[in-house]
Amino acid sequence: PFSDPLIRQALSMVIDRSALAEAAGVTALPAEGLVPPGVPESGEEDFRTAGGALLENDPELYAETCQQAKALLEEAGYDRGADLGELEYLYLDAGSNAAVAQALCQMWQEALRVQVTPRSVTEQELWTALHKEGYSLAGMDIEAVGNDAECFLMEWTSDSPDNVVGYANSAYDTLMAIIASAADGTARMGCLHDAEELLLMDHALAPLYIRGTAWELRDGLTGAFRDARGWFCFSGVMTKTV
Repeated sequence: PFSDPLIRQALSMVIDRSALAEAAGVTALPAEGLVPPGVPESGEEDFRTAGGALLENDPELYAETCQQAKALLEEAGYDRGADLGELEYLYLDAGSNAAVAQALCQMWQEALRVQVTPRSVTEQELWTALHKEGYSLAGMDIEAVGNDAECFLMEWTSDSPDNVVGYANSAYDTLMAIIASAADGTARMGCLHDAEELLLMDHALAPLYIRGTAWELRDGLTGAFRDARGWFCFSGVMTKTV
């Protein structure tokens, strides 16, 4: 059924990302797009801040959003999910993933009456399911080889071996080709924002939350620096002066 974009959109709309982030732990934040905060735009500007939120996380709008999702399922010809059959959500058996999977499947059940059973799998089992398309729904970590928005977006082109969702959109492929060869930084960033928006408007995937790290410097000290790779530099640490 997920070949129908209306169904993909409905399932994505009823995800309470704030609740999932809470289930994922103290370092998790609800996703506002595919590209997380901390990825540079230009100068000191942040890509996520510049592009704004592409996913709705306002709790006051959640009930209304669920009603819209129900209407989408009806438009697609399904009676509140009853005809979608029994589905499985695969997740890697590690950390807080089980709590997140349970919460996510419960959201689909309560909001749309879509029956999804969470099933924990090993890393090898998940890899096999994703790369051989032997799944209907699955959770996976999305990582990037570099701290640039293109690194989060390039794997979803139709010819990418890492495109485990089978997404194929010629407009998206064209945007990514332009980005790969762009000489103008401003135009490149504009295309990156367009590509991310197109990918999420097609609901090829549904970002849930981002994971960060938590750290604290001892009281009375200042000057620790953490770069984009996550490495700490303590050469500038000194005692605070009052």
